[in-house]
Amino acid sequence: MGQKSWACLATALVLSIVLCCGGSSGPIGNCGAGPGEPCCQGGICAAGAACSGNVCAACGNAGQTCCAAQSCAGGFVCQGGKGGVCAQCGAPGQPCCDANGCGSGCCDNGVCTAAGSACPTLGGTCGGGSCGACGGGGQACCAGSQCTAGNVACAHDQCTACGGAGEACCAPDVCTGPSLGCRGGTCAQCGGAGQSCCLGNACASGSCTTDGVCGDCGGPGQTCCAGDSCGAGFGCGPNAICAQCGGAGQPCCSGDACSSGLGCADNGLCAVCGGAGQPCCAGKSCNAASLACGTGPMGNAGICEACGASAQPCCGGQSCDGGLTCKHNVCG
Repeated sequence: MGQKSWACLATALVLSIVLCCGGSSGPIGNCGAGPGEPCCQGGICAAGAACSGNVCAACGNAGQTCCAAQSCAGGFVCQGGKGGVCAQCGAPGQPCCDANGCGSGCCDNGVCTAAGSACPTLGGTCGGGSCGACGGGGQACCAGSQCTAGNVACAHDQCTACGGAGEACCAPDVCTGPSLGCRGGTCAQCGGAGQSCCLGNACASGSCTTDGVCGDCGGPGQTCCAGDSCGAGFGCGPNAICAQCGGAGQPCCSGDACSSGLGCADNGLCAVCGGAGQPCCAGKSCNAASLACGTGPMGNAGICEACGASAQPCCGGQSCDGGLTCKHNVCG
């Protein structure tokens, strides 16, 4: 996790449990919720788990979903932003850790370059965190407003210290000072009403909304909480507003649950799904091996349709009938 330790994440998550859920149970489940359990109010899960669709899932290690605030365990970094996956970082050829962490090397275009080696994208030789004439602390920013040294960010065309109160956020949107969150590219106090959520979705006032701001969320007509979570009996709709869930045309409830005879369609709404000509169910799934979820341009995007024949989508994402070859998800 670059400059942030896993222990700090655990501490912040414990704090968020106390602040957001009162240390006991909230409207969405037990506040020590682990993998497979409903999320706490405000989209909170226990350390090592993240809220996704109102259910906590293991997070933070290699190949797992990123934890709250796009954080990962030490030695890993979140790739892909919200809903991304944790990847090993910091060594030459690996992604840069948080705050451009590459040890004694340089962070060149998001990838670590060893000290003494040529910076493959920016040019120059890596030394002291700088790719020659740019990127180091106090130097001009490199092309694309990049800084290559650790714990600096580009502000006013200069690579300056980052992560502290009033300073630019370190990459990717990281603040290193206590009780600080990244908002609008600048590190500022977090946790209060209208302020950014602190690490672990922690808020001293209200709960962490889906857009990362502390306030009221999770109730009917309110913004969804972090992790697209809502109170019991409500689901997060496509407009990020909590509404009655489970019925036809309504948001799917926690765990992609819908009323009898309905499934959670790929658009997050309950509908009759999975059959030929019907919307794809959650995870772009269909009810028969002879059907595939169309992705376009050859198929009907988001609709289950016959697969495997010439010019049809590939079945299971890769197989075709009669010796045909699957190429770009189309049989031919």
